[in-house]
Amino acid sequence: MNRLPRLSIFARTFVMMFIALLVSVAIGYAVLNLRPPTQPNMVSLFELAAVLQPGRSPFAGHGPDGHGGMPPPGDAGAIPDGRMNPAGAPPAPPPQGEPPGMPQGPAFGSPGPGGTGDMDVTTSASAPTPPARFDAKVSSRMLMRLSALFNVPAERLRAYVPASALVSGPGPMGNVLGPGFVIALRQDDGSWRVASLAAEPFPTALQVQLAWLFALGLLVLLPLAWLFARALSAPIQRFAQAAQRLGSDTSAPPVPREGPREMRQAVDAFNAMQARINRLLQERTHMIGAIAHDLRTPLTRLSFRLDGLPSPLGEKVEGDIQEMKSMISAALDFIRDRSLGVHRELLDFRLLVESVADDMADVGHEVTLQDGSAITMHGDPLALRRAVVNLVENGLKYGERVRMRMRTTGAECVLEIDDDGPGIADAMQSQVFEPFFRLETSRNRDTGGIGLGLATVRAIILDHGGSIALRNRKDGGLRVALTLPLGQGL
Repeated sequence: MNRLPRLSIFARTFVMMFIALLVSVAIGYAVLNLRPPTQPNMVSLFELAAVLQPGRSPFAGHGPDGHGGMPPPGDAGAIPDGRMNPAGAPPAPPPQGEPPGMPQGPAFGSPGPGGTGDMDVTTSASAPTPPARFDAKVSSRMLMRLSALFNVPAERLRAYVPASALVSGPGPMGNVLGPGFVIALRQDDGSWRVASLAAEPFPTALQVQLAWLFALGLLVLLPLAWLFARALSAPIQRFAQAAQRLGSDTSAPPVPREGPREMRQAVDAFNAMQARINRLLQERTHMIGAIAHDLRTPLTRLSFRLDGLPSPLGEKVEGDIQEMKSMISAALDFIRDRSLGVHRELLDFRLLVESVADDMADVGHEVTLQDGSAITMHGDPLALRRAVVNLVENGLKYGERVRMRMRTTGAECVLEIDDDGPGIADAMQSQVFEPFFRLETSRNRDTGGIGLGLATVRAIILDHGGSIALRNRKDGGLRVALTLPLGQGL
């Protein structure tokens, strides 16, 4: 299906539904037309008479003329329940001992030594034992009917018939019995001839055939459905991955144009949006760079012209000029870092954090890292080191001591940085990540910074697909938690 990229999603869905409908119709056709015809597993009362009275016509009896008992079905002298019409003489038995119109076939064939169809005929010295389930009322009515049909006293008969075995009601051919009955006739020698038709086992042959046809339909449709779903979802999945990459790297390569027509249209719009974003970022970087360059020149001239100012006015002015230069430099660094993107490689993140702690400890700061195993991940080592350094320096400025812990949770790495500072109010914990935002009360304004440290850290962490959160500890101080994915899909 990947060789048909020009088909739209509508066309692909329609083709799949048409194929599924075609297979379903083919299965129904096979069930109704290709399977061998099934014969009803039923026995008529005339068949019972033939097998329970061997060597004797089911219509032979001890009628008034010495020949007849039961008239054939459909005769004028017969009444629906099979009894003789007392007003007329019974006609002669039909030719060949069979009633006219009697159904033929495997289930209603001529009686044989082993019974008729699936019926089981045996001879026993004693009366049959009643089965576990039968209907007493139905059995009693059937006993009277058989007594009249066989022209024998009811004492010589045993009938155990469940209600479910009574397939048809009274008619010219009498009742038709389904599976589950047991009927016996005592012979002249005292033995019992027993006819029974066991219920079909579960599953029946037809049910097994239907199950195989259903399984065959599933085997045909499931691969088609899998191919269809894969061909439809693969371009969407690649499109979603490209959108996720764009959130962390605007310089990622464009999404390839593939898939159905609607997906190619979405890819074209996405690639055009990515190009516009990159163009806007480049224009912003160039604009800020030009502004910074233009500002540095007059600031330098202003600094030379103010050299003759008396102290302390000259020192204050010089301090303001240097602060403006620092702000311009920090802004340029921030924009440059955001425009360069992230260059990822395989690294040991614990070793990187440990090197930061060692460097801080070498210059006299109290920075510790809890021992642990190596944590390997994909990332930009320079950017991640800058983020960790900013957080550690921020903790040292306000807390004088920093403790770090690292752990892995599933497919993520968590770095916790604790300090002993005053913490940050809950309402302001999300605002401190905004560029040029500085705390006025909870942290000392004189400790430096222009409000880009945490903004830079959050940008780096987001570029790596992670997250950063602040939380005030119960025993005092602030905890910064960095969460970074360990996978290679960053």
